[in-house]
Amino acid sequence: MKNAFIYLILAATTIPLSSCTTTSDGFRRQSQSITARSGVRTLVAKNWHIDDDCRHIDYPAIDIVEQPKHGRLEIVHEPLFPKLVGKVSKCETTKVNGVVGYYTADKGYTGSDRLVIRSPYEEGKTEEGVLSVTVVK
Repeated sequence: MKNAFIYLILAATTIPLSSCTTTSDGFRRQSQSITARSGVRTLVAKNWHIDDDCRHIDYPAIDIVEQPKHGRLEIVHEPLFPKLVGKVSKCETTKVNGVVGYYTADKGYTGSDRLVIRSPYEEGKTEEGVLSVTVVK
Protein backbone atom coordinates (compact mmCIF):
# COMPACT_ATOMS: atom_id res chain seq x y z
CA MET A 1 0.00 0.00 0.00
CA LYS A 2 1.31 3.44 -0.84
CA ASN A 3 2.08 5.95 1.89
CA ALA A 4 -0.90 8.02 2.96
CA PHE A 5 -1.07 11.68 3.89
CA ILE A 6 -2.87 12.78 7.04
CA TYR A 7 -2.51 16.37 8.14
CA LEU A 8 -4.18 18.77 10.51
CA ILE A 9 -3.82 22.40 9.64
CA LEU A 10 -4.88 24.81 12.30
CA ALA A 11 -5.87 28.24 11.13
CA ALA A 12 -5.71 27.07 7.56
CA THR A 13 -5.50 30.65 6.40
CA THR A 14 -2.05 32.20 6.19
CA ILE A 15 -1.39 32.53 9.92
CA PRO A 16 2.18 31.86 11.08
CA LEU A 17 2.79 29.05 13.53
CA SER A 18 3.37 30.52 16.96
CA SER A 19 4.60 27.37 18.69
CA CYS A 20 4.88 23.64 18.20
CA THR A 21 5.97 20.96 20.65
CA THR A 22 6.59 17.32 19.73
CA THR A 23 7.17 14.53 22.22
CA SER A 24 8.84 11.19 21.60
CA ASP A 25 5.56 9.30 22.07
CA GLY A 26 4.06 10.65 18.83
CA PHE A 27 2.05 13.48 20.38
CA ARG A 28 2.48 16.98 18.96
CA ARG A 29 0.91 20.19 20.28
CA GLN A 30 0.57 23.18 18.01
CA SER A 31 -0.58 26.63 19.20
CA GLN A 32 -1.76 29.43 16.96
CA SER A 33 -3.55 32.73 17.19
CA ILE A 34 -6.03 34.08 14.69
CA THR A 35 -8.41 36.99 14.36
CA ALA A 36 -12.05 36.27 13.48
CA ARG A 37 -14.97 38.59 12.87
CA SER A 38 -17.93 38.43 15.23
CA GLY A 39 -20.67 36.18 13.81
CA VAL A 40 -18.63 35.21 10.71
CA ARG A 41 -17.85 31.54 9.96
CA THR A 42 -14.04 31.15 9.84
CA LEU A 43 -12.03 28.16 8.60
CA VAL A 44 -9.73 26.99 11.40
CA ALA A 45 -8.76 23.40 10.57
CA LYS A 46 -8.74 20.87 7.78
CA ASN A 47 -7.64 17.27 7.58
CA TRP A 48 -7.59 14.58 4.91
CA HIS A 49 -6.47 11.01 4.40
CA ILE A 50 -5.44 10.27 0.81
CA ASP A 51 -3.05 7.93 -0.94
CA ASP A 52 -0.08 8.96 -3.13
CA ASP A 53 -2.43 9.13 -6.14
CA CYS A 54 -4.67 11.71 -4.38
CA ARG A 55 -7.48 9.19 -3.83
CA HIS A 56 -9.64 9.47 -0.73
CA ILE A 57 -8.99 6.74 1.87
CA ASP A 58 -11.32 7.81 4.68
CA TYR A 59 -12.41 10.77 6.78
CA PRO A 60 -9.89 11.27 9.59
CA ALA A 61 -11.17 12.21 13.01
CA ILE A 62 -11.07 15.72 14.37
CA ASP A 63 -12.03 15.50 18.03
CA ILE A 64 -13.08 18.60 19.94
CA VAL A 65 -11.15 18.60 23.22
CA GLU A 66 -12.30 22.06 24.38
CA GLN A 67 -15.28 23.90 22.90
CA PRO A 68 -15.03 27.68 22.51
CA LYS A 69 -16.84 29.62 25.26
CA HIS A 70 -18.02 32.50 23.07
CA GLY A 71 -18.99 30.74 19.86
CA ARG A 72 -19.24 27.36 18.25
CA LEU A 73 -16.96 24.96 16.42
CA GLU A 74 -18.51 22.90 13.65
CA ILE A 75 -16.81 19.91 12.03
CA VAL A 76 -18.02 19.01 8.52
CA HIS A 77 -17.08 16.67 5.65
CA GLU A 78 -16.44 18.57 2.43
CA PRO A 79 -14.12 18.69 -0.59
CA LEU A 80 -10.87 20.60 -0.03
CA PHE A 81 -7.48 21.23 -1.59
CA PRO A 82 -4.85 19.39 0.53
CA LYS A 83 -2.21 22.10 1.04
CA LEU A 84 0.90 20.73 2.72
CA VAL A 85 2.62 23.34 4.84
CA GLY A 86 6.17 23.84 3.58
CA LYS A 87 5.93 21.02 1.02
CA VAL A 88 4.82 20.82 -2.57
CA SER A 89 2.49 17.97 -3.46
CA LYS A 90 0.92 16.89 -6.72
CA CYS A 91 -2.34 16.66 -4.79
CA GLU A 92 -2.48 20.41 -3.99
CA THR A 93 -4.49 21.06 -7.15
CA THR A 94 -6.86 18.11 -6.71
CA LYS A 95 -9.98 18.49 -4.58
CA VAL A 96 -10.29 15.57 -2.18
CA ASN A 97 -12.83 14.64 0.48
CA GLY A 98 -11.78 15.83 3.90
CA VAL A 99 -12.82 17.09 7.30
CA VAL A 100 -13.02 20.83 7.94
CA GLY A 101 -13.45 22.82 11.16
CA TYR A 102 -15.20 26.19 11.21
CA TYR A 103 -15.33 28.60 14.16
CA THR A 104 -18.13 31.14 14.46
CA ALA A 105 -18.07 33.65 17.32
CA ASP A 106 -21.37 34.55 18.92
CA LYS A 107 -22.96 37.44 17.04
CA GLY A 108 -22.04 40.72 18.71
CA TYR A 109 -19.26 39.18 20.82
CA THR A 110 -15.80 40.78 20.75
CA GLY A 111 -12.86 39.67 22.84
CA SER A 112 -10.88 36.45 23.33
CA ASP A 113 -11.89 32.85 22.79
CA ARG A 114 -10.06 29.53 22.68
CA LEU A 115 -10.63 26.04 21.35
CA VAL A 116 -8.68 22.80 21.34
CA ILE A 117 -8.93 20.02 18.75
CA ARG A 118 -7.10 16.73 18.31
CA SER A 119 -6.45 14.72 15.15
CA PRO A 120 -4.08 12.14 13.66
CA TYR A 121 -1.33 13.58 11.45
CA GLU A 122 0.71 10.51 10.47
CA GLU A 123 0.48 6.79 11.10
CA GLY A 124 0.02 6.34 14.85
CA LYS A 125 0.72 9.99 15.71
CA THR A 126 -1.61 12.61 17.17
CA GLU A 127 -1.61 16.39 16.98
CA GLU A 128 -3.42 18.66 19.39
CA GLY A 129 -4.19 22.14 18.14
CA VAL A 130 -4.73 24.99 20.57
CA LEU A 131 -6.28 27.98 18.84
CA SER A 132 -6.47 31.38 20.53
CA VAL A 133 -9.00 33.59 18.80
CA THR A 134 -9.29 37.36 18.95
CA VAL A 135 -12.84 38.25 17.92
CA VAL A 136 -13.39 41.69 16.38
CA LYS A 137 -16.45 43.46 14.92
